[in-house]
Amino acid sequence: METKARVVIIGGGVVGCSILYHLAKRGWKDVVLLERQELTAGSSWHAAGNLFTLTAPGNAAVLQKYTIDLYPVLERESGQDCGLHYNGELLVAKDEEEIKTLAIAHAFGKRYGIESEFISPERAKELAPTLKTDDLTAILHEKTAGYCDPASVTHAFAKAARNYGATIHRHTPVLETNQRHDGKWDVVTENGTITADCVVNAAGLWGREVAALAGITLPLMPVEHHYLVTEEIPEMAEIGSDHALLSYADANLYMRPEGKGLLIGAYESKCIHWAEDGTPLDFGHELLPDDLSRMEEEFLQAVELIPSLADAGIKSVINGPMIFSPDLGPLIGPYPGKPGYFCANGVMTGFNQGGGIGKVLAEWIIDGEPSLDVSFWDVARYGDYAGSRYAKQMTKYWYENRSSRIYPYQTFPAARPMKTSPIYDRLKAAGAVFGETCGWEDAYWYAANDAERQESYSYERPAWFQAVARESRAVRETAGLFELTSYGKYRFSGAGAAAYLDRIMANKIPAVGKTALCPMLSHQGKVIGDFTVTRLSADSCLVLGSGSMEKIHERWFLETLPESGVAYENLTNRYAGLHVAGPNAKAIMAAVAPGVSFGSADFPFLSGREMELGPCPRAFVIRVSYTGECGYEIYMPMEYQRTLFEEILAAGDPHGLTLAGGHALMALRLEKGFAGWNMELTSDYYAHETALARFVRYGKGDFIGREAALAAKEAGPRECFVQFAVDAEKADAYGGEPVFLNGKLAGYTSSGGYGYCAGTSLALGYLYPNAIDPAAEYEIEIVGKRCKARLLTAPPVDPEGLRMRS
Repeated sequence: METKARVVIIGGGVVGCSILYHLAKRGWKDVVLLERQELTAGSSWHAAGNLFTLTAPGNAAVLQKYTIDLYPVLERESGQDCGLHYNGELLVAKDEEEIKTLAIAHAFGKRYGIESEFISPERAKELAPTLKTDDLTAILHEKTAGYCDPASVTHAFAKAARNYGATIHRHTPVLETNQRHDGKWDVVTENGTITADCVVNAAGLWGREVAALAGITLPLMPVEHHYLVTEEIPEMAEIGSDHALLSYADANLYMRPEGKGLLIGAYESKCIHWAEDGTPLDFGHELLPDDLSRMEEEFLQAVELIPSLADAGIKSVINGPMIFSPDLGPLIGPYPGKPGYFCANGVMTGFNQGGGIGKVLAEWIIDGEPSLDVSFWDVARYGDYAGSRYAKQMTKYWYENRSSRIYPYQTFPAARPMKTSPIYDRLKAAGAVFGETCGWEDAYWYAANDAERQESYSYERPAWFQAVARESRAVRETAGLFELTSYGKYRFSGAGAAAYLDRIMANKIPAVGKTALCPMLSHQGKVIGDFTVTRLSADSCLVLGSGSMEKIHERWFLETLPESGVAYENLTNRYAGLHVAGPNAKAIMAAVAPGVSFGSADFPFLSGREMELGPCPRAFVIRVSYTGECGYEIYMPMEYQRTLFEEILAAGDPHGLTLAGGHALMALRLEKGFAGWNMELTSDYYAHETALARFVRYGKGDFIGREAALAAKEAGPRECFVQFAVDAEKADAYGGEPVFLNGKLAGYTSSGGYGYCAGTSLALGYLYPNAIDPAAEYEIEIVGKRCKARLLTAPPVDPEGLRMRS
């Protein structure tokens, strides 16, 4: 066995073999895959192999489409038949709400070239003769869906990888993974040790055990999953494998042809975990004892959909383990603090996603970053709070609700509350209804009565509409108080701190006492961060960013920090946050800090300092506001938040101070056209295409991503950031809706909602450059209905930005 390699991949399932294939196809010959038993051992061999593309978020759909489109190419390159059947899928609805869900999915797919159409019951019967259509209200046909043979696909990846020069060692368990002083990894096996530049953990059911060899704990939990295969069904006699796949979301059911019968799978209403304390090392191609009683409820609904199942015999039952992350999404990418260690774990639908995951992992390893944003699957999206209890509670909830309808703004109860600030109980007593951000409980709105407190969700405007309207207007007219504890908070200090930040940020680092809005770019010039940077002193800076990106940003900081001259501190869990905003914000702040002038002459917009504030001897106060009003963000050691909160409330009482939540903050920023992370801002975009364009200083000197960003800017925008006023009556844009001009696709929304102070529905999004016309009439497809929309050339509230600077 070789003693050196560029990359060692641990795990011979479909994901590991796909990564090997994509690396080798890119020209990396010295890449090695180690499999403890045989290829496909674990979960790959017993997978159903279903293929579909209509999913969210959008880039997940892109990667699934890439995977499906790759398989015919893979067959040619490997000479291995993959057992492909592109027979389409029928997504069925039995009520009006599911029709809306399907209409949204149909519209969502247009941006990505995913073909789907609503079809008649007659056409559905042609595609799926077993289907009872009498009580169906709608049927959506996804044309590119199908299924494959799992074992054949895995071996096709392996054969093609070998053809490109890669090496596979079977029956080679990994015993240790040790990082050397030079950063390389020693991968120790029974057959010898390989020293590698990179290690990829693609160990499937053994992902936790392999991670532990490197001192890593991954939030993964195995779950039992059933499907069964029927005996021959009469209606299948002629159509056989061409019978369309069926998906019935309200029953957590999926079905596909298998011979002249049907394969029927269900995400059972009762989740059963397996091997919670560790996957047995001798487990391989075994199955678990079946318990069809757990599938009884779903099977009865399957019989209602396909009556002939009532008389069909059961040919075989599969109950096999699958391993999931808390949200059932993959955990992929470089593990923070472990240079050269990559994860590709918790992949639920490996044959649907494996090709795409192999592609982005290969890009991450070779190019330093993937070609599209995959933060929604990033292994760093979870913080330290995601332990085994959290993983168990979350996997239980999401498995049992795998196909459940998810509404805009919906919150989920599993594993909560996890992290709470010192004023959590005070906010709750004041009527706060909470959501969750990176483990933190966040106040989303404040209910004045039981009706407003109801978390009843729909595609139309929610029960909290009036509560958020009240909070938004208070911020514009008097003042609002928000909690910002979930924000990512970092301090850089030392003689080299400013120079380091100047290297990783695209804007100029401000002078002492000043604050700047700073984009952060990748080496390829894409936007990977959006921060406020405050220069506290010559050698100390406070950096604030998205809470949901905390660990992803920290990974970047640790990768780019110099060996000396800069001290880095993550303050997120140590510092709490509050935010006072509105016309009366100055007076409220002055009452809490007598002797400090908060007037614009002494404390102008985009300035910040450390000061004594109320009971807190040293708080960071920054004049900036996501609301577009005069505002002050305050960050203090966690132990001072409760007392300071009480003092601000008391000081604000005569000035009309109102508690306001995250939904109001989002509505206020929408009226100003301010971009939001994971909505208008992701690593899919170059800065010049976004609202951050004016904050990039190409002439300031060298910084990471400068040359690539300049080249992209000179090539011109692929898409342009825009704001719309929308003629929407009951439902507002949420994000992902297609935008049409003269009946043709012209772009898409990235977020939306109601502008309570503007008095209109609003949406932010992107248009293709040739589709920008302020005089034109656009249409946005919202919940199946095309609504007229007008392109705005300036924000509808305070377009010149005088309020936040006053």
